[in-house]
Amino acid sequence: MSRLRSLTSSRWFKLGLSVALLALLFSETDLGDVRRVLWAARPAWVLIGFAGYLVSQAMSALRWCMLARPLGFRQPFSRFFVYYFSGMYLNLFAPSTVAGDIGRALFLAGGKRRTRALVSVVADRGLGFVALVWVGAVSIIFLSQYPVPAPLYWGAWLIPPAMVFGWLWGPLLAVHFLPAGHVWRMFVERDLVPYWHDRRLLALSFGLATLFHLVQIWTQIVLAWALDLHIPWSFFLVFVPIVNLAGMLPISLSGIGVREGGYWYFLSLVGIDREAALALGLLSSAVVLASGLTGAPIFLLAPERPHGAAEPASGQPRAAPARPDERGISS
Repeated sequence: MSRLRSLTSSRWFKLGLSVALLALLFSETDLGDVRRVLWAARPAWVLIGFAGYLVSQAMSALRWCMLARPLGFRQPFSRFFVYYFSGMYLNLFAPSTVAGDIGRALFLAGGKRRTRALVSVVADRGLGFVALVWVGAVSIIFLSQYPVPAPLYWGAWLIPPAMVFGWLWGPLLAVHFLPAGHVWRMFVERDLVPYWHDRRLLALSFGLATLFHLVQIWTQIVLAWALDLHIPWSFFLVFVPIVNLAGMLPISLSGIGVREGGYWYFLSLVGIDREAALALGLLSSAVVLASGLTGAPIFLLAPERPHGAAEPASGQPRAAPARPDERGISS
């Protein structure tokens, strides 16, 4: 079992799967038609879609900043912006977002409080995931005129409430199985309290996460306009979250192959031919990769380049003994 897990987590496996999925899709389409659809793309709309995607990433950096503040990180937003886009750049060298997430956690920590920095990144990812599920679920339920597989429809009713319960009470219930004074129990009960009890923080960050996903969906509508595809805008609210969730699975290179296959399938449900659907998926993947490249100059040239140590929260001393949650980690 461990060998299978090691194989599926390999970068070469994920790259190979992306290539295999694209090869399968290419074998079932007229590549000449795909090329014609892409060459007919209107550059102005492509640039607007690309700019919208970058704006959504800046919003995600702001959300991460909000979630890191309660853990004691007081760096200005400009640093979070640099760290976030640097992480996007690092993602180009790995088959998933793990490299970028670990990178921005290390940038934020600056050699100190690495556990907390990583928790802030995980919280950012987790809240974004929950918001994406809610956007997709609400769309599936209220836009029921669009066909979706039955498991997705019933999952839209069942999964979001379960996720809210898991976020708000799951960790607090789990720690009660640990003895009093245990390092991780103290960490959850003392240091992660804002993530369960600060309703204002949760509401603002969840609202920003929802807006982030809506902006990303809007960019896909704009890219469809660029290709002159006549797709109901409301259908994007249904299928884009599903495809994005599938693309998050750590089985492919930045969701490439999975994204194109998802567009192929779902757009066929509303009468879009496979060549046009594949062209839209390829254009979307190109925007994702291009956005990662924008992180290169930020990572290399920004005045607040990732290098400094984490700053202590206001009111905390600059030198203090290692806290229980940092034992064995802060070295």
